[in-house]
Amino acid sequence: MVERTDPGSVGVVAGRFVGALTVVLTVAVMLTHEEGFYRAVRIVLAGLESDFDVPVWVLFWGNVALVAAGRYAFCYVLGSLLGVAYDWLDRPGIALLAIVVALLGTIDGIYGGFGAQSVLVGGGYLLAWLAYVPVFAWLLEANDETDDGPVRLG
Repeated sequence: MVERTDPGSVGVVAGRFVGALTVVLTVAVMLTHEEGFYRAVRIVLAGLESDFDVPVWVLFWGNVALVAAGRYAFCYVLGSLLGVAYDWLDRPGIALLAIVVALLGTIDGIYGGFGAQSVLVGGGYLLAWLAYVPVFAWLLEANDETDDGPVRLG
């Protein structure tokens, strides 16, 4: 018999969901601070006295793409690790998972809120992380009915 429900892979999917939510929030914050980025890059380039030929808007959108990819990857990996830890602890229940996710979301919310200088943005990060719990529980429960039995290929 093969156990088909893998909390690690369920955590990956839930982490991807949180990643998508936080990427939207991060990009929105970056777009509201676009002029500050332009100002900072111009100051740095003027201080270096270089003949840098890349337009500042290219640097801005490259920065947005890298930050979005990094944020998504962070949530993807952390979501997987949460699922693996949940399985390693012999599936202790969703309540413990919710507490751990709330702590992680609070830390991420404080970090994101300070970066954006907004309590609402910090709360948005916390809410995005709290969305992990129902997605994880729903996906884990949806797969529980097919836990045991032969794996059919094709």
